[in-house]
Amino acid sequence: MKKLLFIFSVILFIILCGYFFIRAENYDLSERLRHHLYPKLFLQIQGYAPSEERLNEAFNWDLLVLDAELVANFPEYLGSNGKIRQNNPYAIILLYFSAADVIPGNTATVNGGFISGLKDEWYMKDINGARYLLFELSPGDWTEMLNLTTLVNSYMPNYLNEHVISTNLGDGIFFDWIMESIAWLNHRTDTPSALPDIDNDGIADSDSKLDSLWINGTKKLLINCHNIFPSGTLITGNGGWDYNDPPYKNIMNGSMIESFLNFVSTGEFVWHGLMRAYYLMQEVLAEPMASMMTLSSGNQNDFKFMRFAFASTLMFDGYFCYTNSGLYGEPWWYDEYSVNNFTGEAVKSLGWKGYLGSPVSEAYDAENSNILLKDLLLNDDTTSEEKVWRRDFEYGTVLVNPSLSSKTVNLNGNFRKIKGIYDPSFNNGQENITSITLEPRSGVVLLNYNLPPKKKKGRSRR
Repeated sequence: MKKLLFIFSVILFIILCGYFFIRAENYDLSERLRHHLYPKLFLQIQGYAPSEERLNEAFNWDLLVLDAELVANFPEYLGSNGKIRQNNPYAIILLYFSAADVIPGNTATVNGGFISGLKDEWYMKDINGARYLLFELSPGDWTEMLNLTTLVNSYMPNYLNEHVISTNLGDGIFFDWIMESIAWLNHRTDTPSALPDIDNDGIADSDSKLDSLWINGTKKLLINCHNIFPSGTLITGNGGWDYNDPPYKNIMNGSMIESFLNFVSTGEFVWHGLMRAYYLMQEVLAEPMASMMTLSSGNQNDFKFMRFAFASTLMFDGYFCYTNSGLYGEPWWYDEYSVNNFTGEAVKSLGWKGYLGSPVSEAYDAENSNILLKDLLLNDDTTSEEKVWRRDFEYGTVLVNPSLSSKTVNLNGNFRKIKGIYDPSFNNGQENITSITLEPRSGVVLLNYNLPPKKKKGRSRR
């Protein structure tokens, strides 16, 4: 009997070791990126010391933007052996750092060390020679702007390489303030600073001069990052909106559109313009490509807007995030994020992330499959906002109606709705759907009746 128990214990030990080996497998960056099926999700968690509750939820997303201070404050969550990738070996971790401003007196480990090495001439000055105040954190509490035309564009990547990248706790950097225009600084009325003086000659600069010098400085920063960081390090950021003549073409591996569609109701053709930026910007990213990231924010229970932004994102290949306004980081979860293909039920499960599989079509007019969304965007044809757009995937289809009127479309097939948890009144599990009416500025995910290979025990079905 003891012998049998010993044999059983050995077998159980081997099984458990095999299971944890599978869980702890270290996939390279390219393999992890390839593994991200649709919908692809990202989460940005701001703050030097986010709650462990938030960090413990983070592994459910494909791509994470976490503050660089976490390499000092929460290293146990980062890297190939950290808690995030132990739970999700395919996760991509980007470390946030501001490219354009610092908080005066900041003593945090990473940022404080960076500030201590700054020279006064590396700050942006106003025409009176004072440091230019860029962003108001709280009433009367401002950040100080850096001047990327100075040698700070070399100091920053060297510092980050030594203190952040070399830890091997992240896959790359996510820079805030990657702007191709700072001309707006000449026209703002909300800062106590005088007009900016980018070349330090005591004279206000023209809009075109500000933009030209800033773009050149930012290019140098990004190119220096590529030259200094180890090969394959992802260099991403918040910005890059000049899609007609993108200044950072083939330099960035990923770019984020902040407040994606949040202001769509404030002006004509906003959806068209944002989707045009989204499509054209993803076409000029460098390899390895982390693609576009669209970040929308709002009320947690605004399911209609969330679906509208979500479905719009799925028309192309970006990662989607919907979180709280202003202070990003709430790990909200929605029915559309993870679905059991066999039952059609929404489940908060990493194993059923990517339930749509891979795309089998480009985004096309739901009433005429010969009309592609990308063609209208390339031609800057604003009639894109008058149509319902559809994109088909292996295990479902996604539709979005950006127009101001309800639209009914024939699906030319048989589909079912998700059986939801968070919004069951909309995601009601209805079956045998052959046509659907979409409200103005809304979207929907429908499941087809194709089924993926059955989920294997102990690891993701993908």
